[in-house]
Amino acid sequence: MIIDNKAEIHALHKLLATVKYSDQIDSYDLNEFANSPLITNLLKKVRQEYIEILKQDGRAALAEEWIKNSKFTFDSNTGKSVAARLKHLSPSVLSTISDWDRKEVKDFATGLVEPLTYDDEEIEKLTDYIIKLTKENK
Repeated sequence: MIIDNKAEIHALHKLLATVKYSDQIDSYDLNEFANSPLITNLLKKVRQEYIEILKQDGRAALAEEWIKNSKFTFDSNTGKSVAARLKHLSPSVLSTISDWDRKEVKDFATGLVEPLTYDDEEIEKLTDYIIKLTKENK
């Protein structure tokens, strides 16, 4: 895998260095990485590479099963983790999101769960939750 986007390389370097060298990683640091579109793009690339490796190693069935089970639902453990993490967004981020229209909030919500697969209704639930958080912030 080759990463030729300089911003993605920077984001990956910052993430790995933080994980490796920080004596304490707080929720702010984690949110910065988890909500980053650059990290999402990197995760998509790494995930695709991992799937290809599984297939090359003769474990295509495992890859297919893993993909099938990698589905976001709002009420799943992953959904609860995303919702909990959103509670730690800074007031300034929540204020910025509150100025967005529903499509922009939905795009943000989608980016939070990618590269997992999802049904639109689950993204709508997450979008509603984010909008609720921004209203509570006012």
